[in-house]
Amino acid sequence: MNLIKLLSLCMLLLITTLTKAASYDAVVAKDGSGKYKTIQEAINAAPDGRTTPYKIFIKSGTYTGQIIIPASKTFIELIGEDVATTTIAYGDGRPGTPAVIVNADDCMMMNLTLENTQGRIADGPQALAIRTNADRLVFFNCRFVSGQDTVLTNKAGSRNYFKDCYIDGNTDFIYGAATAVFDNCVIYCRDRIDALKSSYLTAASTPAGQTYGQVYRNCIIPSNHGITNYTLGRPWQNDQRALPPGRKPVENKVVFLNTKMGTNILPVGWSIWNEKTLTNLITNAEYKTQKFDGTPVDVSKRIIWSKQLNDAEAKPYYDNAQVFGNWDPFAVWTDLPKKSPSPSIAFGNFRARPNDNSAVLEFNSSWPQKGVTYTLYKGADKGSLKKADQLTTKTDTTIAYQFKTDLPAADKSQFYMIKASKGKATVLSDTLEVNATNMMRPKRN
Repeated sequence: MNLIKLLSLCMLLLITTLTKAASYDAVVAKDGSGKYKTIQEAINAAPDGRTTPYKIFIKSGTYTGQIIIPASKTFIELIGEDVATTTIAYGDGRPGTPAVIVNADDCMMMNLTLENTQGRIADGPQALAIRTNADRLVFFNCRFVSGQDTVLTNKAGSRNYFKDCYIDGNTDFIYGAATAVFDNCVIYCRDRIDALKSSYLTAASTPAGQTYGQVYRNCIIPSNHGITNYTLGRPWQNDQRALPPGRKPVENKVVFLNTKMGTNILPVGWSIWNEKTLTNLITNAEYKTQKFDGTPVDVSKRIIWSKQLNDAEAKPYYDNAQVFGNWDPFAVWTDLPKKSPSPSIAFGNFRARPNDNSAVLEFNSSWPQKGVTYTLYKGADKGSLKKADQLTTKTDTTIAYQFKTDLPAADKSQFYMIKASKGKATVLSDTLEVNATNMMRPKRN
């Protein structure tokens, strides 16, 4: 009887796996269990000129290497198995090199982490997680991780939609000319490795005559570790002095609607680029900005040329037909959920800072939630890690956490790893090596 039950269970699992695989046009798996071992191979093999979604399922794993979706590969849909464990990672150290480039219109990504690994070890140079050069792009439940210039929505006149995503960085880390809408996203302003006290979130370059630029709806900007404060943005390419001859300055547009903000956003709110910035061309606006307890943020010290919208002025920004025109992402992508998913226990930015006679091990979750347990493991080498500390989150408003530990001896290294767990879900960090020479710029495995 037990054998029969076992065989029945195996058959059920096999049928479930085959049914799931059949619902996709291609499956990518590093272990060879899919049709392709790399994401780029699957993209290259996809038909050109599609008018309906071509679904590529990507099994959990870290896929190292730059990904490019060519202009001919329309309607590519990349679907990760789990946003916490399915990662595209690339970084070659060259300024402005993206981990992912999308040149094709009508593409979608979901349940994926896109990381430029250069952002792990340095505040700059520019290290793009993604560059979009196309229209009608959708990103759902994705993470975009880097330092400077994480997300570039590059193409003027194009429309990009980010829903339930996590985006982090440390300088101008959401920027570009496109109309880009961010719904229910977590925007995390990271503390700079160099401990610089202030920096900038957005750097829109909305072209003259384009009605909408960056629109943030019901997003949250959680507090960081308290080292680097931020303004909500500065106007890129608005500086008259820096423009090429004959080129008109842009009309930068960034609007935050019903946003919950942490204490790391400076009271002034916004920045200019320099003394030649044309502030009369800028739309930097907010609507019902609030703290995490729901009380209004004091905006009395906001820079004079920024604006607080009233109900009538804010209303068009909530209407996709107004912002996107004749494009409805939910009509095109029938598997794009209108309801937000349960938050993943994904986390990152695990690094060490010296603090007097101790070391602080910093990290952050990607989505704030209660009841996640983080367990710290420590050892003299990667093979001898043992439990050293533990914390369990008690609020759904905080994402920045830390452990304190002893400094390693001058000629020694200590190794650390963190395990995040909630219910049956478990995610492991990279192993972090900490020593006297890399305390501020730790190496990763």
